[in-house]
Amino acid sequence: MVNIIKAEPIHVYDIKSLLLQLGYESEESQLLSALSLEDKNSEVFIAIKESKVVGLMSLIYFHYFPIQKSLCRITSIVVNENSRNTGIGKKLIDFALNQAQAKSCAQLEVTTSLSRKATQAYYEQLGFTKASYRYYLNIN
Repeated sequence: MVNIIKAEPIHVYDIKSLLLQLGYESEESQLLSALSLEDKNSEVFIAIKESKVVGLMSLIYFHYFPIQKSLCRITSIVVNENSRNTGIGKKLIDFALNQAQAKSCAQLEVTTSLSRKATQAYYEQLGFTKASYRYYLNIN
């Protein structure tokens, strides 16, 4: 059985490890700060199976001006490489959908790297539609 709970500062080492699997190097102090914030528009969850953290997902909720509705975006989602292909990712997505519905969001969206072709196919298999490209500009 997999339980999904709100991430706490005590989970920082597991979260750091999971983010590294996504390709993100994180500082523990920054993660601790982020996990300690009280922000109604941002949440971080972990998936636990047999007392081990096996997944991570972060969500943001925001008002999207062009359609005048609230959206929920999965900003990170990862299942530990030793626990993939066991349904945990789907459980996290379903959990995100429930969170979005509870907050009256009109859409659930997720982003992924252009190079992650298997991940893109996975999202499409779950019913997500590829709708745009995301561009960014680093700011010092």
